Amino acid sequence: MKWKAWIFVGILLLAGFWLFCEIDHGIAPLPGKLRATVIFKRGPAPENTQGIYLIVAPDFPPHAINELYHSPNSLPIDQDTVVTEMDLPYGRYEAMCLWWYGTDIASNLADVLALPLDIHDNLLPMAFEITEESPVFEYDLYANWTIVDRNAAIEGTVTFNGPFPENTAVTAVAAYRYIPEAAVHYLTYLKSIDFSIDDNETHTYDYRLPIRNGEINYICVLWLAEQAALTDFSTIGFYRDPDNPEEPGSLRIRADEVASNITIEADWTLINNPTIELP
Repeated sequence: MKWKAWIFVGILLLAGFWLFCEIDHGIAPLPGKLRATVIFKRGPAPENTQGIYLIVAPDFPPHAINELYHSPNSLPIDQDTVVTEMDLPYGRYEAMCLWWYGTDIASNLADVLALPLDIHDNLLPMAFEITEESPVFEYDLYANWTIVDRNAAIEGTVTFNGPFPENTAVTAVAAYRYIPEAAVHYLTYLKSIDFSIDDNETHTYDYRLPIRNGEINYICVLWLAEQAALTDFSTIGFYRDPDNPEEPGSLRIRADEVASNITIEADWTLINNPTIELP
């Protein structure tokens, strides 16, 4: 199964690669525009920052990388405020975000520096429209550097009750401050994720998950089938409260701390369920 996990990680790396390439969305000038004012908070940028990129998705989650619109070059990271513009066709867009890219790690789903959510729409990504009547959409993006400055870690062991299914695309350990309540929350609430879980003879995996210090209320094992959408993760196990195993365990991690012995038992019979029903 190792090659399948690397293929998935490769897809994520491809996303990073596309950030360096300007996609030609047509010869004629695009009629609309997104004007984003990026306001950086709690700086400076982490030392391993390679760059940040503005990304717009007509659909969320995107079905393919080439559906995304993005800035061809990194935005400046040495200023408190940056105004950037992106030409777009008229239409509806379901998400915009700032994607962080590091110099020493593979970019992944947790490296979103800013993703505005709509409090009036189940905390889904903020959608917007560009029309002939309103060709310019303006928005303030608040980029919090601490999101990608992971100064602590969680480590432990995942034990699986058997070999990986043959249609496994990826298996991962993920951490959240808030417990996901809908499929899309497994992306929008994500704080950190490790895609490198692989099958072996003992059906166990020792993990180390970089994380930002603070409160962690849900640590789980996610499974995704081949050719499935990124919102089709199945939760096949979660870290349980040692004093109340029916409830998810919580952690409060200090800077430079490593929370150890965070064990999770993963059950393959749960892969048909999008989430585990919590008490």
